[in-house]
Amino acid sequence: MIHPQPKPRPRIQDRIAAKRAREHRALAFRLAVWARDASQCRACGCPVKRTTEAVQWRGEVHHRHGRNVRPEDRFNPDMAVLLCSLCHSDQAVIARFRT
Repeated sequence: MIHPQPKPRPRIQDRIAAKRAREHRALAFRLAVWARDASQCRACGCPVKRTTEAVQWRGEVHHRHGRNVRPEDRFNPDMAVLLCSLCHSDQAVIARFRT
């Protein structure tokens, strides 16, 4: 007698679960950086806000090293700083935080 085999779990479900886990880790990472830096730019000290608008007081989380250069530090809040959009676009400021 032949017993039917259950279908394996579709790979798309594994990819969706992995993507959700990455997004959850990224959100927790960003929130930890925002909380640690108390919503202030680490370079100039100005208060920043979370927004999608292209304004100078928009806060952006900057990785001290590239996310692909050091993948093990991608979600490490100690390896990131909160900057305003003006400081984040200034290469001299970015160079100060590469340690």
